[in-house]
Amino acid sequence: MNDEPLPDCAPANPADGGTGRPPVWCRVCGRPLTGRASRRTGLGPACDAKLHPDRPDVRARRHEVEQDRLF
Repeated sequence: MNDEPLPDCAPANPADGGTGRPPVWCRVCGRPLTGRASRRTGLGPACDAKLHPDRPDVRARRHEVEQDRLF
């Protein structure tokens, strides 16, 4: 997941210490999200990995089977 920070959408308001973007929080752990992909999905990288683990490599389960010779 490409989790680069988003550029500011509006000028920062130094009075409130904000970046000009509304805050987005992780739907699982509640931490603030700053990355582009994380803000789009609503999940932080760690929570996304927990909910959507990588698929197992099917090639690792293949093995040779002895067969009778075909004539």
